[in-house]
Amino acid sequence: MIVLERIARGGGATNWYVIRDAKQVRAVAARLRPGSSVSFYFDGRLAHRPHDQHLIQEVVAIAKQDSSAVVGTLASDGMTLDVDFVSSEAELEEFVGELAAGTEIYFGRFPERNSDGVRAVTMYLPDSDGITRLHPH
Repeated sequence: MIVLERIARGGGATNWYVIRDAKQVRAVAARLRPGSSVSFYFDGRLAHRPHDQHLIQEVVAIAKQDSSAVVGTLASDGMTLDVDFVSSEAELEEFVGELAAGTEIYFGRFPERNSDGVRAVTMYLPDSDGITRLHPH
């Protein structure tokens, strides 16, 4: 499952997480910030696999259609995704140029904030004062 946190009053800042087991749910929940919009994606909308030529072609095709594509790698904590947004093959090559061979890359379109209860769930966290407000995330 991918978790995307859109930070309230964060100027477009986001945090991305990968949850692979139930223990990680609590750890991610403890990191979420008050007032954030948090989307949980269960449908694999960000693919992941080791870097190869086919991956490059897929990411570049997404970037051409959407003006950018999300790419990320799993941080050493095993949950946080270090993401970037690339708009060209050159930017993608710069991103993967620093990675070890065979590093798994997460990639796809920037996901919409949808909530059908099956493929995705989006929720709005209360601010630190306990009131839930819709922020312009």
